[in-house]
Amino acid sequence: MYVQGSTVVGIEVDEGVIIAADKRYTLGNLVISGKAKKVHVISDGIAVGAAWMYADSQAIASILKYELEYHKLSTKSSLSVKGVAKLLSSILYSSKMLPYLTEVIVGGVDYRGPHLYVLDSLGGYSEEKYAALGTGATLSLGLLEEKYDEKVTLEEAESLAIGAVRTAIKRDSLSGDGIDVVSISDREVKEYSVQL
Repeated sequence: MYVQGSTVVGIEVDEGVIIAADKRYTLGNLVISGKAKKVHVISDGIAVGAAWMYADSQAIASILKYELEYHKLSTKSSLSVKGVAKLLSSILYSSKMLPYLTEVIVGGVDYRGPHLYVLDSLGGYSEEKYAALGTGATLSLGLLEEKYDEKVTLEEAESLAIGAVRTAIKRDSLSGDGIDVVSISDREVKEYSVQL
């Protein structure tokens, strides 16, 4: 099996949550695309970012989006960010015999405020203030550990997330080709790309 690289970063601050990821889709040493979308808004105020196998990451985003739409239609209410993380944990754990080869960040803002969760491929999850996943994670974490402060503004957190992914791109050949960013506050969800 070929390694598929990526770098995904999540940051929670008082004002909201940022999830950022590179855009390179690789198969071993071959670059398949420079336009891969690894961060997905799946519901009002909630997004996921996923690393490793691109097809599994896309499947997870689609499954969650449809499950959340079904839940909203059935119950006339939305799941909290923790509820989405628990739902995804159950989905991943139920596939443990043939797991999705992905790590996922779930982040968003709900009635309890901003939250960021990290899930492994078997459904284990934990709430974090910041996280980095994928082949560029160790490079990104160095910057995040040095610069993170939960009291910074959402715009400053966006700059830190972009900087953390950019740091990984400089040294991780499996990450690159730009950065997709999702910024979530209690007022809006903002999606944009940064060209390198």
